[in-house]
Amino acid sequence: MTARFTKFLANTFKLATSDVANQYALPVKSMTGAFVSSYGAKKSRRLNEKVVESMGVGRDDFVFEIGFGRGDAMGMCFEKVKDGRGMIFGVERSGYMNERVFKRFVLEIAETDKIRIDSAVDLRNLPYPTDLFDHVFHVNLFYFLQQDSLVDINRELLRVLKPGGTLTCGMQFDRLKKLTEHRILEETQWDPMRYLWALEAAEFSDVKINYHTDPQMGEYQIISARKSTDPLDGQDPEELMKKLAMDMKKERLAVAMMNDKKEAEDSL
Repeated sequence: MTARFTKFLANTFKLATSDVANQYALPVKSMTGAFVSSYGAKKSRRLNEKVVESMGVGRDDFVFEIGFGRGDAMGMCFEKVKDGRGMIFGVERSGYMNERVFKRFVLEIAETDKIRIDSAVDLRNLPYPTDLFDHVFHVNLFYFLQQDSLVDINRELLRVLKPGGTLTCGMQFDRLKKLTEHRILEETQWDPMRYLWALEAAEFSDVKINYHTDPQMGEYQIISARKSTDPLDGQDPEELMKKLAMDMKKERLAVAMMNDKKEAEDSL
């Protein structure tokens, strides 16, 4: 009886842990979703403040947040642009979070048209034109993205950034280690090297991670990258020459084929 009860408790704990992990990744409208999203927002608020501060958002900037959660960082960015020509955009996979944040900013959306909330099921295909944003950022997000999609997602983020625009990612190792201890995350999910590699593979420039200390939350980390103003910046010269040589061969082949076709037609 004792062994059976112990097994029951273990299975119950496993299911509860799995539910919490799922709610961290994609909150749904439920008691667990409300608690986890509220707890996560409270724990991340200071980190959001530091990330927004680090971006140096100007009053005329266009800012894009991925995975805005309960909208704290969007509200901070709105305060930066509300008296200028700037706008704040955000995408979130969770319909529950979309609903909550729309209600939170319903007056700002209606009266200023400076906040736009969109759903994005696939971050590899964003509903925005090329070279739109001055800043793209996310906090506590990339851990929940598939490894084999990271490079393509970052290529899409690079596309929507203006030349010279910045990408910023905030994280806090100490908190992530605790979530790993509680089996909410796997350590491989939040390995920063995984994300740095994906940014470089997507051809971002100036990819780096900086370590900071805050009296309220202790140590935190900010990953940053930039979209180059020079389309050739950061590319391997040897690879560029190989591509150029291949393009020239293709062009010569196309010209030769067109000439052969013309000669054949003239001989008829």
